[in-house]
Amino acid sequence: MTSSLSGKDGAAEPSPLAVFTHGAHETTAVHPTPDQEFDDVLPNLLLDVREAFLADFRSVFRRFGVTDQQFRVLNILYLSGDLEIGKLARRSRIVAPSMTGILNRMVEIGWVARKASKGQRWGRVSLTTEGRKLIKRLMPPVEERVAAIEAALGPQHLAMLAELLAKARTVLRALLVESPDRPSTDKHRAPSGRSTSRKRGTRRKRSGSRPRNRR
Repeated sequence: MTSSLSGKDGAAEPSPLAVFTHGAHETTAVHPTPDQEFDDVLPNLLLDVREAFLADFRSVFRRFGVTDQQFRVLNILYLSGDLEIGKLARRSRIVAPSMTGILNRMVEIGWVARKASKGQRWGRVSLTTEGRKLIKRLMPPVEERVAAIEAALGPQHLAMLAELLAKARTVLRALLVESPDRPSTDKHRAPSGRSTSRKRGTRRKRSGSRPRNRR
């Protein structure tokens, strides 16, 4: 499989898929060092941008004694009001086991309150007075960093980046649904190893309890 296509003039053009294996350096005359060879591979670019983005805000969060996960919880609750914990986990992109530990800590500090809710598995969580005061103090320096990023990238480029990432997310999720490697949800699929061994053990137990034929 080649990583180039023929252009209108017959010259080879880089395949869009080349960024996954060789990065942008393949399309330029620049010869990267071994450490730089994979810097511009698309997955690494996405990871690097995410880390750089978070690092810029973590300096603010540290001044107030919060983590980026705690900030996400505080901000979402401030904007949305009290929420069922499952919805809070989805909106903040925090997996349920981690969310439990984060909320326990925030309840202990006094930033949020958790209460059981009839008919809901996870209960609900809301900001306390202290949590509301904290997020209000956090927002001005956070908004300053947002403005600095927007000024550095430019509003149009930032909007284009958000639009492209949103489109990529939609397309990739659709591909995941259609993927033949996705775990089957067929009710006739083979049972897991655990349930199989349990059934086998049951059969052995039953067969062992049968009376032997006497001669």
